[in-house]
Parts: sequence; structure tokens; C-alpha cells
Amino acid sequence: MRATVADVRRLKRPGDGVLFVPAARRDTKSVSPDAFTGLRDIALMESPAVSGTLKGVETNPAGIRAAMLAQKQILLVTDATEVAAPVTSPRDKAKLSVLDEHFKAVADEQVRGRRVTVYRSLDPNRFSAPGRG
Repeated sequence: MRATVADVRRLKRPGDGVLFVPAARRDTKSVSPDAFTGLRDIALMESPAVSGTLKGVETNPAGIRAAMLAQKQILLVTDATEVAAPVTSPRDKAKLSVLDEHFKAVADEQVRGRRVTVYRSLDPNRFSAPGRG
């Protein structure tokens, strides 16, 4: 996880969103929360501390979609391609669908079974209105 944390530190920008697929990859954030400072965990409805769980509670797929579409850039923390299990949860399917339809990958790092991919919105005009930087 240290390599993944180093990638997050290097690739993030203040105000970026972060997603975890599967949600269990949020363990990366639990191990090194300071590396995620300045990032918005856009699928999370209740933190692990509030929910009394290890990974927290995520909002519904429609809420995740809306939160994602409000982001210019999103970091996805997931498993490396060669070890990733098929995505089965509706929440994770929604995350990947929105990334595929509305974002493009601009950076991708895979180290020791984990992967961090940076996605940028395909619609920069959505963020050019006053107050939406």
C-alpha cells in the first residue's frame, strides 16, 4: 500500500475527488489518511468511524453518479489489472460507467497489486460558469 499512497500523494490536486473500487480499497485511505488530505471521497455517505465499519457506507448509485459529474478530476484507487476481480456491486458498476462515459484517463500507475488512475472530465465547459472553478 505504501507505493499506492506515494502515487496518490504525487497525482492528487486539491479539490479532486477520490473513488475506491471495490470499496474495500478504502483500506489504503485508512492506513495513510494524510495522503488523502484535500481529496473528496465522493461515494462515501458515512465514514468508517461514524458507521462503525472498516470501509464506511457509500451512497446509492444515483448519488455517486451526481457527485462524480460535479468533479473536474477523480483519482480511482483499485486493484491492478492482473489481480482485479470482476466488478459486481451496483455502486462500483455506476462508478466505472460514469468514468467511462464522462471522463478520460490522464495518468495510470500500477504497483504491487494496486492501481491509481487519474480521470479528467470530458466536459470542461461544465466548470467554466462563475463559482465553479
